[in-house]
Amino acid sequence: MMSLRKILVGVQRFVIYRILHADDTPHRLSLGIALGLFVAWTPTIGVQMLLVILLASLFKANRRVGVPLVWISNPLTFVPIYYPSYLLGRFFLGQYLNRPALGYEQVNEMLKNLRSFSYIISHIFEPEFWHEALSLLVKLGVELWVGSLLIAFIVGGIGYIVSYRTIVWYRTSHPRGQRFMAKLKLRKRHHDVTNSEES
Repeated sequence: MMSLRKILVGVQRFVIYRILHADDTPHRLSLGIALGLFVAWTPTIGVQMLLVILLASLFKANRRVGVPLVWISNPLTFVPIYYPSYLLGRFFLGQYLNRPALGYEQVNEMLKNLRSFSYIISHIFEPEFWHEALSLLVKLGVELWVGSLLIAFIVGGIGYIVSYRTIVWYRTSHPRGQRFMAKLKLRKRHHDVTNSEES
């Protein structure tokens, strides 16, 4: 198992080289982050990466920063992410539904198999695994979808604002960011000169 230090180093490298030093605009990068966070909070397990790629293509966002973010929702974080979403959806829809609310322990018990890493690795390519995951989402139902979408919009919006401001600040005010932008401009100028000479 990876140590916390290795995970933090990996996150740091991702932020520096895939986001702050990416050859893309702050808007496209931030939109990719927002879409990745949005999809991570939706109960679309199994197709989340594909969804980010499709949404990023549709909205012209950077997909390379969005795709890794869907792994925020994983077997270890299912309950902390989806149970509050379920409760929020239940809060909004409870008066219209004729079924009892599920407690934390019930949801935790339903997720028991899906939270076991060894179980997932050994069964992920079996139809029964996906049937179990989808039946759980059906049991949590419309409450989960409504709550997840509400939280997903909030998390995605905050992700966009924070990342956009951070990227702009880094590229305009931080010495390392300023050096990166100077190199990027020089590289583009060289590229433009080379293209004009060839034509």
